[in-house]
Amino acid sequence: LSKDQSIDNSMKRILLFISLLFLAGTTIAQEPVDALRYSMLGHGGTARSRAIGGAMTSLGGDIASASLNPAGLGFFKTSEFVFTPSFSFNNNRINYLDEKSNAKKSGMALDNIGLVMARPGSMDGKWRNYTFGFGFNKTAQFANRTRLRGTNTLSSFSEKYLEELINNNVTDPNDAATRFPYGSSLAFNTYLVDTIAGPGNTVDGYRSLATPQTGVVQEQDITTKGYINEFYFSGSANYMDRIYIGGGITFSKLSFERNSTFKETDATSNKNNNFNYFSTEDYLRTEGMGIGIKLGVIVKPAEQFRLGVAFHSPTLYNMKDLYTSKVTTDLEGYAGNGVLNQSSLDLENDLPGEFQYDFSNPMRIQFGLSYVLREVEDVNLQKGFISADIEWLNYGRSKFTSSTNGSADYINELNQATRDLFSSALNMRIGGELKFNTLMTRLGFNYMGNAYALSSPKNRQMNISGGLGYRNFGFFADLTYVHQLTKDFTYPYTLANGFFAPGFINGSRGNIILTVGFKL
Repeated sequence: LSKDQSIDNSMKRILLFISLLFLAGTTIAQEPVDALRYSMLGHGGTARSRAIGGAMTSLGGDIASASLNPAGLGFFKTSEFVFTPSFSFNNNRINYLDEKSNAKKSGMALDNIGLVMARPGSMDGKWRNYTFGFGFNKTAQFANRTRLRGTNTLSSFSEKYLEELINNNVTDPNDAATRFPYGSSLAFNTYLVDTIAGPGNTVDGYRSLATPQTGVVQEQDITTKGYINEFYFSGSANYMDRIYIGGGITFSKLSFERNSTFKETDATSNKNNNFNYFSTEDYLRTEGMGIGIKLGVIVKPAEQFRLGVAFHSPTLYNMKDLYTSKVTTDLEGYAGNGVLNQSSLDLENDLPGEFQYDFSNPMRIQFGLSYVLREVEDVNLQKGFISADIEWLNYGRSKFTSSTNGSADYINELNQATRDLFSSALNMRIGGELKFNTLMTRLGFNYMGNAYALSSPKNRQMNISGGLGYRNFGFFADLTYVHQLTKDFTYPYTLANGFFAPGFINGSRGNIILTVGFKL
């Protein structure tokens, strides 16, 4: 590893442990990074809430409150309908083995749609109003693309297949050809991995025909798409315009799809070393349905201050994975063959691999403080606000469960790896608005803390946002731009007994968000 690509020794030990999970002969597709992907959520919402960094825990008065702190719905005195389309464009730059690559992807989405219904309170006037919200938020957007390229002289991706065969004590070539339809069997049947002959026509081991000793050019291209959509039913009660209590139930629809290709090419011009290139193609599709609850309170200790606290329970998902793999090789005529390819579908009766399991992401606790300029009951006279949130969660508390025969040990090891790899994190949000009669300007900042338990490497995400708003005659429109900066890392492969290197990701995402709403 070069100096800027060194990794913490403890992190490497964990990654070695994780690599061993996939050498147990199982076809299960889960890995710890799935836990992070399905737990590192935004909160969707409107262009207004996104413009102020999502700092809505104590603010209220926006339909985004239904997903952040349902108590905030109690600030509504009238009903309204809103919808929020968006357009995003990603750019990822990756440094792998001191070579840099970049990839771009863009797309449109519907981030939010909802209805708020406000009703008068009790006859004695202490409970001023009751408010209900229905709709959905897009809390995660998986549309992305990453590409990396580098020349490796220390290891090959194909060594994963050797480790799978060796770890499982495979000595029968027939087992090597059929037992691992999503891994080494594909490499064995296309001669990327071949036997080492022992005495008396026995198998003395396995070898890879890849040539890292003279250099292999490694390239990976991953395209992902999908989302987590959260459908909510929330309600709030307003007590004396001082205390707001709310709660809600959420139903989440998760969809994730990943297409990954990895290619290794001989870095030399030698046409007689039995290796030109090999490539792998892996496909994964995950679908899930989940349920959770959200509770919150907002109080006004003084007219201009608002304090809020919210609790988000874990979302309990029922999940299903479908997956396929394919290997293609060109070994320059080795064993009399040309270009060969084999898919897992060839070995599995033309059916994809399938696995059903449950997953729960961690609970979240949020605290917020807002200061409203000229806080009065008539919102038309308010001149603006500043609002700040802090959110705590522990990514290591994500959990997989399964009742599938033979998977219990794997799932237990996976959960232990998740606890070892990830830790608690603090997310911070701050934003404000200035109001000029019917026009508003907004700024915000959102920071999502490092999710990893160890000192190196780290991930982080920052969002810088700004926007404009217009409100008049029962109609409102808000336009926001969010610029997201991310630092993360990826491993194209890991080995239990060999060199492997991270690709360091510097990503940016631009997001243009428009909310249109109508007072009813």
